Amino acid sequence: MDKGNQVKINARMSFDDFKHAQRERLIYLDQCFAWRGSAKRRDLIEKFGVSTAQAALDFKAYLARAGEKAPMYDAALKTYIASPDHIPLTEEVSYGDWESVLRSVGENHFDELPELHRTADPRMIARLNRAIEQNEAIQIRYTSMTTGSQSQQWIAPTRFASDGTRTHLRAYSYKHEEYRDYLPVRISEKSSFQTQVLQESLPLDDDWHTIACISLVPKRTLSAEQVRAVRKEYAFTGKTLRVETRKALEFYADRRWGLDQPNARLERSKTEYYSEFPS
Repeated sequence: MDKGNQVKINARMSFDDFKHAQRERLIYLDQCFAWRGSAKRRDLIEKFGVSTAQAALDFKAYLARAGEKAPMYDAALKTYIASPDHIPLTEEVSYGDWESVLRSVGENHFDELPELHRTADPRMIARLNRAIEQNEAIQIRYTSMTTGSQSQQWIAPTRFASDGTRTHLRAYSYKHEEYRDYLPVRISEKSSFQTQVLQESLPLDDDWHTIACISLVPKRTLSAEQVRAVRKEYAFTGKTLRVETRKALEFYADRRWGLDQPNARLERSKTEYYSEFPS
């Protein structure tokens, strides 16, 4: 184990010796030094409402745990400055969780697009889930986004899946004689919702039980510098970035990762398929 990792582990153990309130303040100091590179007593006073004396004690405790690489006081700036190779002392300030830390370090340092929440009636989800649990087919009216029609059909729900933004229902369609994905929100409340216990086993859902092993590479149209940037952005460790998903979810993977967009940064080099049920 290298010295840096040992410092982090020892500091984390000693931080646990503090009472919760002070531990939270020390973690905040660790965030300031790791992400802003500096901190002063006023930071603790304004964020936690502690006294100047308590803020001084917190700094003393933090600097003691930091050891040889403790931040140094800059008299001109009246603040403590972290060393260039500062190592976070606590697990909560792991560089791997950079996004949540940026949110907490200070206002106006981070913003993001609002999510467009896609709703689903929990009662509809529960109704469909009961059909799965009771091994039933159910009659629904479903709005097609391709044709705009609302057709009545029998389906046999089998499971739910998420594409990262929406929850889909995987079901066997008796009308189309194949497995399809349905959005519960597009099932009309005017559906009959008649049910009947399945008398025969459903056909095997081959696409669900087939794993797609996708090898991704930077887009061939990118320059050498752009390729290096993309490889760094997506943490490539080899020539390709290998990801796995179910064949039934490949369409959503392409859309979510932007592989179907003209300005895509990644593309498939190959895709290999194998069954969940080895022969």
